[in-house]
Amino acid sequence: MSSLSTRSSSSSSGARAEPDHHKHIPQPKETLLLGNLPDIDPTLSLLSLVRLAVIHGPIYQLKVPGNLIVIVSSQELVHEVCDEKRFEKLLSAPLVQVRNFAGDGLFTAYNDEKNWAIAHRVLVPAFGPLAIKKMQSGMMDIITQMLMSWEHYAGEPFEAADQFTRLTFDTIGWCAFKYRFNSFHTTGVHPFIDVMVKLLSESGQRARRPGLLNKIKFRSDAEYQSDITKLHGMCDAIVAARRVSPDPEAHDLLNNMINDRDPTTGEHLSDENIRYQMVTFLIAGHETTSGLLSFTTYYLLKNPRVLVKAREEADRAVHEAGGNLLAVNASKLTYIDAVLKEALRLHSTAPLFTVTAKSPKGEVLPGGYFMKQGQSIGVLLHQLHRDPKVWGADAEEFRPERFLEGTYPPDSFKPFGNGARACIGRLFAIQEALLTVALMLHRFDLEMADPTYDLHLKQTLTIKPLDFKIVARPRFGRSQSLLMDLLSGSSIEKKAAEADVKAADAEAEAAAAAGGEKLTFLYGSNSGSCEGLARELAAEGASKGFSTAVGELDSVAGSGKLPTAGPVIICTASYEGKPTDNARMFVESITAETDSKCLKGVRFAVFGAGHHDWVQTFHKVPKFIDDRLEQLGAERLMPLTTADAGGDIVGDFEGFKTKVWDYFGKPAMAPKKGEQDATATAAAEKPKAPQQLRIRVLPPTANPAATIISAGVETVGVVASQDVLVQHDTAHAQKNHIAIRLPEGQTYRSGDYLAILPKNPPSAVARALKRFDLKEGSTILLSETTSFIPTNAPIRAGDLFSSFVELGQPASRRSLEELTTRCEGEDQAAVKKLVDAYLQEVIAQRVSLLDVFEKLPGHKADLSFFIENLPKMKIRQYSISSTPLVDPEVVTLTYSIHSSATACALGVASNYLASLQPSDSLQCAVKSSAEFHLPTDPSVPIVLFAAGTGLAPFRGFLEERALQHSAGGRKVGHTLLFYGCRDQSDMLHADELEKWVREGVLDLRPVFSRSEEGRFEQPTKLVKGTKYVQDRVWEDRDDVRNLFREGAMFYTCGSGARMAADLKKVLINIIQETNGCDADTAQRVMDALSKDRYRTDVFL
Repeated sequence: MSSLSTRSSSSSSGARAEPDHHKHIPQPKETLLLGNLPDIDPTLSLLSLVRLAVIHGPIYQLKVPGNLIVIVSSQELVHEVCDEKRFEKLLSAPLVQVRNFAGDGLFTAYNDEKNWAIAHRVLVPAFGPLAIKKMQSGMMDIITQMLMSWEHYAGEPFEAADQFTRLTFDTIGWCAFKYRFNSFHTTGVHPFIDVMVKLLSESGQRARRPGLLNKIKFRSDAEYQSDITKLHGMCDAIVAARRVSPDPEAHDLLNNMINDRDPTTGEHLSDENIRYQMVTFLIAGHETTSGLLSFTTYYLLKNPRVLVKAREEADRAVHEAGGNLLAVNASKLTYIDAVLKEALRLHSTAPLFTVTAKSPKGEVLPGGYFMKQGQSIGVLLHQLHRDPKVWGADAEEFRPERFLEGTYPPDSFKPFGNGARACIGRLFAIQEALLTVALMLHRFDLEMADPTYDLHLKQTLTIKPLDFKIVARPRFGRSQSLLMDLLSGSSIEKKAAEADVKAADAEAEAAAAAGGEKLTFLYGSNSGSCEGLARELAAEGASKGFSTAVGELDSVAGSGKLPTAGPVIICTASYEGKPTDNARMFVESITAETDSKCLKGVRFAVFGAGHHDWVQTFHKVPKFIDDRLEQLGAERLMPLTTADAGGDIVGDFEGFKTKVWDYFGKPAMAPKKGEQDATATAAAEKPKAPQQLRIRVLPPTANPAATIISAGVETVGVVASQDVLVQHDTAHAQKNHIAIRLPEGQTYRSGDYLAILPKNPPSAVARALKRFDLKEGSTILLSETTSFIPTNAPIRAGDLFSSFVELGQPASRRSLEELTTRCEGEDQAAVKKLVDAYLQEVIAQRVSLLDVFEKLPGHKADLSFFIENLPKMKIRQYSISSTPLVDPEVVTLTYSIHSSATACALGVASNYLASLQPSDSLQCAVKSSAEFHLPTDPSVPIVLFAAGTGLAPFRGFLEERALQHSAGGRKVGHTLLFYGCRDQSDMLHADELEKWVREGVLDLRPVFSRSEEGRFEQPTKLVKGTKYVQDRVWEDRDDVRNLFREGAMFYTCGSGARMAADLKKVLINIIQETNGCDADTAQRVMDALSKDRYRTDVFL
């Protein structure tokens, strides 16, 4: 529920001063007539306010027509304005409009209105702990309706916010008014919700429009008034029915409002005020709680470790209640309570409340900021709940344990508002949410409908996740039925105890039905390589008759528990000795595990990728996983297989796939009794030929149905601009800067990535079409394929070669070996030569399969073989080189264009990006970086190490700090950048870097690998004898040391693992010199530093 009323707040004293002594409050630059109105996005004002807070600091003001608003967001300032002796609630402009239909209800009443005091005294007892506990049966009534609905539609995706809105709306209706809205028995939502949504939206619009404009918008005003009449009519009908048929046993809120007297005045609530209170409770009682449940579900699915822990508590609570849902003790759900609080901390569903000074003389806030009486002061909860002085350096992380570790300063956590005007229904909302989450986790396995979904917001008066869809699958098998459990005397407890056994049996049965064991392929992947391998293996396994499953290590096994129903194949990479973003929790879980038999029954094999430049940490994570699983009781099926991203990684992939299928072969079909001999004889006499891709070329008149591979990137952005930063010549690769308008609803932080789905160069597509005698518009049909390409659907040949497959990847050793068996004479000898000198002739020269086919003009090209041996087109991730503080809807990328003598060997993604012009569309999506972000506190110093286009994310960092510095509202820490490139003409964003140096934002330390000449304004200079970043760092190690002592964060970004590896060696040498220790001790110090204060983003 949103802020209605209950608690008092501690008071503090504050000095008052006259306006002429006040300190200037930071403010964005105004525009003529509109003031700061253009700074606020009317559809998502929260993010605009957050953006301005990041720029201007914990206090700033906005001038909009007819109003001046001050926004505060630090615990220090919020603590002051929450002192009820000096400040009181002030209705915001939207809430003033909501009064048109909520009147003097608890949420929208003015402080001095008589009815607010009467209603508060009458209704507070109805929301006390004992009264709320008695509502548990009513809450469970509606919760079980939702859970039964999920059982009926198991496996089908649904929007989380929609389901939780139905739940919370029906719950407040039943518990407060004994009225059934029956939202789970209709496809559409109840008319009340439709009307309410329209009224809230229009109220927000009316608040932004000048009063005169509202009066002359006759049609919208007439509809607005009509909707108010409908809303009031629904409420009046419920009250009238109760008055006609009293229900003294109901013990609900409606009885309280009709029958109870104010203990102070002896008055009843008027019928009009009862109507307003009903509107208030029906709106506030479901809007914010449904948002809370939606955000909580999102964070649980993004954090499997937390989900597992919360589920264990839920199972324990149901067990202790003997399966009786009415006996579940919500007060014992302490971890789930912490989960809910953490979700509220990160996304308070009512994200802002407003107060004003009581005294005619005004008040002075810490720092000397004067607040006059009547001045609107908005408390921005999004930033308050991320104040690093309260919540620490991990304030952006979802970590429920923080609420179990101790107390926090007063007024640092305010999701329910403040003081007497805080949410009267807080206990109701929390109990409802606790029970919902517990039962939801106990009864269902949940997953995101789109595993790549990142949080996007939608906003009315409250916020909720946008387009967040989930899938619910019964934990206890398809026969799970809550209704039957309840009818049979609550056998839930028995089912819970048998859950693990039934799940294992179900998996075994499914595997047997599929003709073999279930193979589970789990991956840890940042760039997509290991994910691609896992998915290829799963697809091939399915085509061979196995039951297969594929998923992220964290999503499937974040708790460290692996499936036992069949073999588990793990494909994962190691980045500077650290696990990938989607394998961190799995690694943490198996590291912390103490039971040496906990993985007994698990059978596994591991494939690991890494880069040989990371000598000390080469394959560290895969090796650890391989060893640790065996230590915990799992059975290793085959030795660890490793691949080198700096060598023949394609060949390593192919080799591992061969090992897997050599080991598992075909799934064993179970012949009926008495048929073994006949089956064996038939198999021996007539072996089944391996399945082959079949292709028919269709007439040009056929209807094409090309489908572009989404690969988790289904949204479309639009190019805003494209600029050349460095021209291509014999010494330099071309480098560009592109601006892209994001798909609607997507947000980002500096340090995040933009994933794009590229297309092959047109010249390469033309070559492929020519080699196989196809036209671009030729339509082909694929069937009986193990390929990822859609079958039995016509596809244009041009689309197939452009968007579905990678034409430029080096040919795999396996495909070339098979090709030798298909060739004869000189052609066969030529291919065999490539196989014999594979690393030198194919990998080093990046010879593609298309290149090979073109060198065999006498060989009859087999289109089936060609397509089946091409890898799927993969997404590419680029570091975003901008900050959302400039424009939250636009990202920029700074990238190098990889060229080659052959079209196939061109950098696919970079050349695709370079081909785009303003207004062109591309498939793209923001991908969050796990750790590569600026410190939450901008006063923390940062040291940046970059080479080439590794400057990209740091441009975003610098742009953000420059904005914060120029705004003048907050202290910005020292920023030291070591930047390496070939020469001065190769410097990216040179004008911006020098501008930021002049403004005092940046301390730039350039270094050139191909030149010792460079002209810079003081204090920037080159240091002779330094060619690479690590050389300059060693020369300037005293400055690095000093910033380390000041608490600086360190970041490295560059192309190629060698730069980061060599830099790390220098940092270890600095540690040795500083501490007077040996290399091993320095290495341990560096390892500790890497966990907390050193971040890397190295692309290969």
